[in-house]
Amino acid sequence: MSSHGPVWKSKLFGAEPVLRPEARIRAQVDGLERFLELKHRSRVLDLGCGAGAQTLELARRQYRVVGMEGSNSDLVPVRERAKTESLTVHFLSNPLDRIPYDGEFNAVINVRNPLGSLSSERDDLRCLQAVHRALKLGGRLLLDLLNREWLVRRLGASDGAFDLVTGRIDGRGFVPRGAALKGGAGTLRLYTLTELRRLLLEGGFRVRGVWGDYHGRPYTLDSMRMIVVADRIEPPKRTVPKEDAEFERAVRIKGRPR
Repeated sequence: MSSHGPVWKSKLFGAEPVLRPEARIRAQVDGLERFLELKHRSRVLDLGCGAGAQTLELARRQYRVVGMEGSNSDLVPVRERAKTESLTVHFLSNPLDRIPYDGEFNAVINVRNPLGSLSSERDDLRCLQAVHRALKLGGRLLLDLLNREWLVRRLGASDGAFDLVTGRIDGRGFVPRGAALKGGAGTLRLYTLTELRRLLLEGGFRVRGVWGDYHGRPYTLDSMRMIVVADRIEPPKRTVPKEDAEFERAVRIKGRPR
């Protein structure tokens, strides 16, 4: 493997056409606006903002934006860029599963693959629960993730990069630095849509739509991306069964009239 990333990354993405960074970011933010139906001056949290290119573009469009990243050193250049452009945007260094806001945002975006970069599914759930708390009632979450089916089909069974038991892959180039890698050791968990939908529901979200790219094409096995938008709902309440509830239910069923 090269020092710049895993071999599988070059194998899968080496032939992809590369847009100029500015054009790619503008197209991405165009899609974010459509999928999230952002209103003028909406408050947006860019969770795991990385180098912050999309954060700055959102600020240029007059959204009130906070960019959050696990590594403070990664935020130094983007803070300077925001200052140079006189943009009103705030950047915060904080663990991705500990968002220090409550009912603050209209939307949260997660477009640099931090979901899955934490050490376990439980940590990812805690991250989603933190997002739930940070969103206003009726707020939305957008996740931009690698499509596991697309990736596995192209890697081949003999590649060895993807662990079929854990669902994790060498995450260099995707896992953000400082992303609480207690046990993930730089790996990235790739969720199927079924797994992600279950996790979102447990975290207090309902899937609103799924797309294969920022132009709004359908999500299929051949989509490289899995872009999911979910609405914030109240998480299901965990109820404790009353003592002998099953026995009472059995009696009612047994004794009902034919």
